[in-house]
Amino acid sequence: MFRIFSFRQLFIFCAILCAALLGLSAVNVSLPVAATVKNGADIPVIMYHQVCDNPKIFGDYVIPPSLLEEDFQYLKKKNVTPISFGDLEKYVAGKMTLPEKCIIITFDDGERSFLTRVVPLLEKYGYPANVNIIGSLVEIYTQNGETDDRYAYLNRNDIAELAKKDLVELGCHTYDLHDLGHRRGMGKLRGESNEKYIKAITDDLQKFNHLFEDLTGEKPKILAYPYGIRNNKLLETAKSLGFTVTLTCREESNTISVGDSLFELGRFNRPYGKTPEEFFKEIGI
Repeated sequence: MFRIFSFRQLFIFCAILCAALLGLSAVNVSLPVAATVKNGADIPVIMYHQVCDNPKIFGDYVIPPSLLEEDFQYLKKKNVTPISFGDLEKYVAGKMTLPEKCIIITFDDGERSFLTRVVPLLEKYGYPANVNIIGSLVEIYTQNGETDDRYAYLNRNDIAELAKKDLVELGCHTYDLHDLGHRRGMGKLRGESNEKYIKAITDDLQKFNHLFEDLTGEKPKILAYPYGIRNNKLLETAKSLGFTVTLTCREESNTISVGDSLFELGRFNRPYGKTPEEFFKEIGI
């Protein structure tokens, strides 16, 4: 038999149903956007090398300090915020948000001009930067005492000084594999077994790590492949030795989301001969 409800009972039932539907709607509205929209940030990484005043050697890997400052002024004008790899690690771990427009600045090789020419500009603008050093050159220029920033490389005292600067992140450019002769960077030799290759790479990186820890008291996290030469065995070895960031020379930006790794990041080389407007517009800034 059908049950007959009174008007009062129907009114109460409809009121309860409406309240339930409104409550469910409120729950859906309060869900975080990240639950339905992919979280991601576009992070270009810029790769500089030597900075000096000698116009005879300006080129793909050498620019004057004046051009570096023009680049910094352009970033400031465009409201682009340089961040560190430490910031990026916090972002992927879900521990911080990033500025709407950001960029990472890196310097390869570790010329002494980084200390004398670049650091004053970093401090002037409050910009962080990463410099990737070659361990064997640190030892050579510690021994020979050369400090002319037109050609000298950072020595042990310089590295210890830079390690104290909040705006500077030190990274690895190998101990002694920055060469295009026998091995060609960190590449594998023709006919070399995986075991011998991994041992050669491990020996070099461990030698670098010992030097780095001796000078800074910390283990290096950032590895920049010389000439961008890399392979999967190399990446596995780098991971096993505790590196959390690896840098290539692929000229592409990086779309990075919370939870991602920071391996095999692309970088744009900054050459001489282009204005900041020309260079940065080419990479979408």
